[in-house]
Amino acid sequence: MVLRVVPGWNRQKIMSITTKQWVENWKRVGPILEQIKAEELRAPEYEKGLSGFAPLLDWCCENSEPKYESGLIEQQRLFMQARNNG
Repeated sequence: MVLRVVPGWNRQKIMSITTKQWVENWKRVGPILEQIKAEELRAPEYEKGLSGFAPLLDWCCENSEPKYESGLIEQQRLFMQARNNG
């Protein structure tokens, strides 16, 4: 946008006009973007997402070791240690 000097106008007045235009633009475009977002959420393309996600799950299954405990005992040990040091 080209701002031209208008007699009696200062930078603040020019910026307020620019801000007003920005606000008006978002008032107009905001609902359109919300509608697009809602449509995308209602009709997700799960196949596209899963095709990219499946190899990651395969890699995790192939490269991880099963854990036979939940980590609760380790968590409790850390809590006790924090309490004693606090």
